[in-house]
Amino acid sequence: MTLEEWGNIGMNNGVVERPEIQEKTFEELYKLWFRMKMNVIRAQSCDRIEVTYNRYYAGSTFVMQYVSVLDENAFIRFLTEIIAGRGNITAKEFARIFQIANNVMSYARCLHLGGARLLDWELVRRCVPEGKLMPKLHQDFAVPKADVEKLLELVIVQDIYPIKRSACLCLALNFFLGLRVGELASLTWKDIDWERKAVRICKTETKAYRRDENGSRSGSMVYQVVEETKTVFSVREVPLLPEAVYILEQLRAHHDKCGYKNQCLAYDGKSTILVRSLDRTLRRLCQRCNIRYFNTHMIRKTFATMLHASGMPTRYISDLLGHSDMVTTEKNYILTYRDNYDTLLACMKQGLDFKI
Repeated sequence: MTLEEWGNIGMNNGVVERPEIQEKTFEELYKLWFRMKMNVIRAQSCDRIEVTYNRYYAGSTFVMQYVSVLDENAFIRFLTEIIAGRGNITAKEFARIFQIANNVMSYARCLHLGGARLLDWELVRRCVPEGKLMPKLHQDFAVPKADVEKLLELVIVQDIYPIKRSACLCLALNFFLGLRVGELASLTWKDIDWERKAVRICKTETKAYRRDENGSRSGSMVYQVVEETKTVFSVREVPLLPEAVYILEQLRAHHDKCGYKNQCLAYDGKSTILVRSLDRTLRRLCQRCNIRYFNTHMIRKTFATMLHASGMPTRYISDLLGHSDMVTTEKNYILTYRDNYDTLLACMKQGLDFKI
């Protein structure tokens, strides 16, 4: 029997006095927990937590309740009402909603705040109707090889979008690197090892709100390059194929011709937010190339998909992407192609070679 259980027996029998509880609402404890999280997680993660809380929790009668009265049934009712009342909530979004409830109550329990109870969160999960959650709204497909080759030809050879030459060449380069767009935007010439034919990934461009000591936003969104990556596993080196070296040489020649002093590869003559510039450039580039639009992250997924199709082990692909877990690579980054009849037919012929 634990010390806490002994204490409860004593209090129930009047032998031990019950300590006075300073009642606190869920909202009050959320604010305390959020201030604590500000010091231990990335600023972008704080922004996502705040968005989720404001969308589903803020202003509800639930957050005004004292945590001392909140039990499993209260959370089951609240989470069920969100799913039934809001609709169109995906499993990923629900996981964020659930995480706030779990983390705030666990934080309060550990610090003995507000009389928060020890709750059975597995029971809560089982009773919330997760079967009502929306499935993924669309399926991702890798960018067709023909579209990639058309884009590379029009960018590298024909210079189809000259005013954004640097951004276009960086986007073309990323088909050979598979970087996150923040990593691509933060690349400088110092990150290129010409002798070893490799590029070192050790920083990224981020966006987040500045916050005061209470966790409230202070000012507008701030974009900045930070000397860190998404995770510690994302610090890596990516080998440069001859095609990538050729694109880099074209990019360096363009910078020299324009007299650019800025060290960023994606710089096009104006001090701008390079992540946003790359996103906009790709949208316009797809229009000019007359190909189906895809976003910057789809370049990264196409990179992984093509390497997988070539026979590269998933562990190596995961290392190149900077993933800590191969499951992330396999589940989210190795895709199929929209028009893959010929590929499927060839594989079926090779695999199902029954003699008739």
